[in-house]
Order: sequence, then structure tokens, then C-alpha cells
Amino acid sequence: MMLPDPIQRLFYRYHADRLDSEHHAALIIPTVLSNGTVEDWDWLFRVYGWETIQAWITEPGHAAMLPPPMERFWTMILLGAPQETPRWAGGNARRTVPADALPAWFPQELR
Repeated sequence: MMLPDPIQRLFYRYHADRLDSEHHAALIIPTVLSNGTVEDWDWLFRVYGWETIQAWITEPGHAAMLPPPMERFWTMILLGAPQETPRWAGGNARRTVPADALPAWFPQELR
């Protein structure tokens, strides 16, 4: 399913109109959890479900992809106990972006 227009605003760095909720969940979930509003979170949980998002955040390194305040918030909500990954452990540096979501000007050697 393609992203609805209100959600696409969160993906201003990418070709948001090319993102698909089935194929790009690894990018969509952390972005919406990090930058979304309550309405965006409602959409996220309707599309993926509580269990899928809870499973995503328990995967090693996934919670660290969120900004520290959001990592604490979402681990408290989804796991019942807040956690915060030390920032020197990697965090957002681990996020991968699908090549077809990058703009045409993005350097080929960095894809």
C-alpha cells in the first residue's frame, strides 16, 4: 500500500510517493515513530499492528534508530520499561534506505 499524503510529509528526504508500506517497513516504522504525530501513529498501528511494531523495536539495534527521547518513550509503551542506547553504539548510522527511495542526484557510490 502506498503511503497516504499526510504521512508522505515525514519522508521529505525521499521519493515518498514511491514508498510502499509492505516493502519499506524498515524505513517507515522508525520514521513515523520518531517524527510522527498522534494521528500518524494511529495510521502506523492500523497498518502494521501492535505485534509487528513491538517485534520491530525488540530487534537488536532498532530502538537505537530512534532519537533518545523517542527511544525511551516507545520502549516504555511497547516493552513496559524505558531504555536508552548509548549514542556511541551506532544509532541512526545503522538505518538503511532503499535505493529506489533516494533522489536522482544522490551519489551512486553512497547508495
